[in-house]
Amino acid sequence: MEDVISRAWPWKPLCRGSQTKLASMTKRPCADIGNFSLRLAWEGDWVRIVSVNGGKGVHDRLTGFGLRVGAEVQVLHNSMNGKLLLGHEGSRLYLGGGMAHKIQVAVIEGGKR
Repeated sequence: MEDVISRAWPWKPLCRGSQTKLASMTKRPCADIGNFSLRLAWEGDWVRIVSVNGGKGVHDRLTGFGLRVGAEVQVLHNSMNGKLLLGHEGSRLYLGGGMAHKIQVAVIEGGKR
């Protein structure tokens, strides 16, 4: 019987949003992570919305919240298994995990303000 451990495992842990860099074993995997899903943002991070991958309904709902491409938001709470609490222009709002997954963001220089 072939030894399972000796086989090369095809899965590699990646940085948030990156397809080329391996993750380190620290809490924050990479310094330069590029664009990634809002769902993967850390609590306390300030991020800028880069794109929205959804239909007209998603765009209309986010526009109603004031979340447009280029908007800066702070991730106040993200338990990685449900809703995200965001701070935007002095207000707080919850987004579901599915909608947050459709929003591509980039960490603002320094990550925190």
